[in-house]
Order: sequence, then structure tokens, then C-alpha cells
Amino acid sequence: MNGRSRTTTSTAAASGITRVSVAPAPLRERAARGRDDGAAGRARKSGRSLVGYLLVPRPKDMVKALLMPATFVLGVLAGGHLDGDTLVRAAVAWVALELLVYPARYQWNDVRGFVADQAHPDERGRGRLPGPVARARAHVTASCTVALARLAAVAALALLLPGLGGLLGAITVGVFGIAVAYEALRAGTGRTGRVPPPLRPRLIALWVVVGAGYALRGMVGLVAAVGLGERPVTLVAAAVALWAFGIAFVTSRWALEALAFARIDDGRLVWTARAEQAREHLLGLVRWLPDRTTERDPAAWAALRSRTPVTAPWNLALVLAGTAAGLTGMLLTGAQPAPAAAAALLGGVAAAVAVFVPRGRVAVVLAGAVAQWGALVAEGAPRPLAAVLPWFAVMAAYLVFSGQRLNTIGTSDERVRAAVVAVFAPVVHAVVGDATWGALRTGGLRGSR
Repeated sequence: MNGRSRTTTSTAAASGITRVSVAPAPLRERAARGRDDGAAGRARKSGRSLVGYLLVPRPKDMVKALLMPATFVLGVLAGGHLDGDTLVRAAVAWVALELLVYPARYQWNDVRGFVADQAHPDERGRGRLPGPVARARAHVTASCTVALARLAAVAALALLLPGLGGLLGAITVGVFGIAVAYEALRAGTGRTGRVPPPLRPRLIALWVVVGAGYALRGMVGLVAAVGLGERPVTLVAAAVALWAFGIAFVTSRWALEALAFARIDDGRLVWTARAEQAREHLLGLVRWLPDRTTERDPAAWAALRSRTPVTAPWNLALVLAGTAAGLTGMLLTGAQPAPAAAAALLGGVAAAVAVFVPRGRVAVVLAGAVAQWGALVAEGAPRPLAAVLPWFAVMAAYLVFSGQRLNTIGTSDERVRAAVVAVFAPVVHAVVGDATWGALRTGGLRGSR
């Protein structure tokens, strides 16, 4: 045996749906390969500087910042109130939510996962808190300091704008309340390198909880445009639609991110993972992915373009989101209960058809939108186009993320990231001075790896 552990390959049944190959790699062999055993690890070699991370902790997640403005616009189109004060409140809420509170929350997540992130096969390409582990004290301290500064800025906004203090406080408590639940569930992962790991209640609960942040983001925008205090049914329907959409978005994305732990051998996926990488929440989803592909590189495989089992979390959540979004659009425009229920049913059916007919998804979504609009016009419903838009927005987003590949996740956010860095970099430069800025831009912050 030459004194070395031998890599073994076995085939495991995945809930009777697919079969995947599992190849646990010995630690010494993995180290010798220089962290190049995953698809994304082979594709990406450059890392981030610490200053870039502190400015924009999650550049690949910046698309999520569009959710609050989108729901605000949908609320306005459905008959919400729009004036200067409303716009200012919405703008301040967005700045606090997306530029201050959520980045601080991401930084906390990255601090907790710092060691596991260094063991990820795509550690440099993921853009999390830069390593190496040897510089943990300096990098973690810097990140925590900036995160606290962001939260202090939220508190300052609340003091300067007392009329918004309650809203900003609710946003902060909501984001970190969800974060506490997420981190508590996530702490129970990392027990096994088996692929896929067994389905445990904690793992399933984690997949459910991840949708809560999307509900919060979306409801902040919707409530800013439409007063829902006296419309509890509409509020619940909208929250369910947003929560379910979040589950569909995150679990489908996590399933693709799991491909960083895969290679393709004769058309079959072979998985390599270790317990200390703590990626059960990703690898648990691969049981619903196709087990064969004609692609050579997992990072270039659009795995969700083909049909996946209806029991996949992203499919179940999408059908629920489509149903609730159809109902929400009707309720926002003041429709009567019977037409609203019919719209919910039609929205759910159209979403289910899109799941089952992967080759015709675009046509199904367009046909579903036209069918709903036509039914509303025939019923004489108020603002039929505005009533269909929430459902159409959910399904249009689904068409985008179901066509993603591992190597395209977040690429559309690069221009947004560049714009944000262009705005904030001169400010940081002026604050820290030329010498320190030069150190930040060179190896001093990139860190020896």
C-alpha cells in the first residue's frame, strides 16, 4: 500500500431517485493536489483582498438587493401609495438593509465558518473572508470591527431619523433573529463526509429557514408601498410567496454549489468531501440532481435545466411560491375571494407544469401569464396586469436561476460590485491614508496563502 491511504469509490442510493458515486479523498492526497479536486477549484485561482471583502462581503449575493425594490414597485403598481416621503423611507430602509445590516450578518456568518471555508475546494473563488487560517486573528478582528461599525451606522441613522427608528430596529432584529436560527441549525452540520448525507430534521429545517430572509427583504419593500396592517390575509399570502421563493432560490443554488465537490468520470458524478468541510447543507441536495451528464466539467453543467424530481426542495417551494404569488397579486389589487382563489390555483398549476416540462419552461411561463391575465380581464378584475406581475416575477426569476451553472453564479453581479467598490474605495483611501492604502492594495491584505 506504500504507506498511503487508498481512495475508494462506492455507489450509494439516493432516496431511490438517483445514484451517485462517493469517493472520500484522504487528507494527505487532497493537500498534495493543492485543493484542486473540485470543478470550481480547477476553474478559479484568484482570491480576494481583505479590503475588497470588507467593502463588499458577498459580491455574488448582490442580486438579492434587488428584491426589496422589486416588491416596492409591485406594491405601487398594485395600487400602493407613492410620494416623496414614501420614496425616502424606502430608500433609507434599502440602504440600511442591503449596505449595512445584511453585510454585517454575512460577516458574522463568514467568521463562524472561517475554518471550514478555508477547506472548501473553491475557497478562493467563493469570495468569503480571506485566509489563511494562520491570519485568523487579524482577519476575524478586522471583519468583526467593520461589522460592528455597520450596525453602529444603522443606530446612527435611527437617531438622526427618529421617524424611521422603529423600522430600522425591526429590520436589524429581523435579520439577526433569522441569522441566529440559521447559525444554530448550521452548527449541527459537518458530521459526515458521506455524499449525500442522511436527511435529518435539522438539515431539512435549515433548508426551510433560509427562505425567511427573502420574506423579510420582500416584505420591507411591499409594506413600504402598501399598508398591510389591516389586510392580514394579503400579508400572509405575500410572506408565504416570498419565503417559498427564497427556499427555491437558495436550495437550487446550493445544489449547484455542491458541484464544486464533484468530478465527472465516464459521465457519472463522483463526489469528494470531508466532514470538516461542513457542507452537508449543500451535499444533502445532490440526491435530487441527475446522476449522469454529457458535460466534462461539473462547473459548466446547467444541472437544473433538465427535469429534477418533484420532491426536490426547489420544485416543491416553487409550486408553493407560484400559488401564493398568484393569490397575492389578486389580493393586492382588491380582487374578490373567488377570483383570487382561482388565480392561486392557476398560478400553482402553471408553476408545476414549468417544473415538469423543462424544455418548454419559457413558453409555459408566458402562456401562464397570458392565461391568468385573460381570466382576470374576463372577470372584470381591477388592474389585471398588476395582479399577474407578482406571479410572473417569481417565475421569471426561476427561469434565470434554473439555467445557472456553477461557473456563472454571481457573474452578473460583477458590474454591480465594481460600481460599489468604485464609490467606496476613495472614501477608504482618504480615511486610512496613502501608506496604509498601499498596503491594503498589495500583499499585506491579500495575505500569503
